[in-house]
Amino acid sequence: MPSDSDKAYLSSMIQSLSEAYDAPPFEPHCTIYSSVDDLESAKTIIDQLNFKPFEAKVNGLSQSDYIWKTIIFELETNPHLLLLHYLFNQAMLDPYTFEPHVSLIYKKLKTEARKEIIRNLPNIESFSFGSISIVKTTGDVNNWGNIYEKNFID
Repeated sequence: MPSDSDKAYLSSMIQSLSEAYDAPPFEPHCTIYSSVDDLESAKTIIDQLNFKPFEAKVNGLSQSDYIWKTIIFELETNPHLLLLHYLFNQAMLDPYTFEPHVSLIYKKLKTEARKEIIRNLPNIESFSFGSISIVKTTGDVNNWGNIYEKNFID
């Protein structure tokens, strides 16, 4: 999960796009692994982490017709993100293809609308990540919520 300042910044972007395009709002995040099939193992992994907040560089904005990547900030893979993904991928049943990103909207939009949104978004150099959480993502996006979270300590 982004640090408090980046979380607030991203939340305002997500909220604005959600209102403008009648899309569900959601918490800003970078998905490390989906779907967690063993909650206790996931909690154990998180409890054993000894991370400090870390930066992830942004490679740019992109868009697609895949609803979970309608408009995204693509993130550069770094050792923190790779390690987190590896730990969860090893502990869970189904492998997850990791493409680090932060989504800004979940909505089926035409290509031109997606490109117009991107033209109006700022270029960002990096985001700081300050915590990790397990999020219940079943059902409607509006019903998603944190199940378990750990803050990284400076």
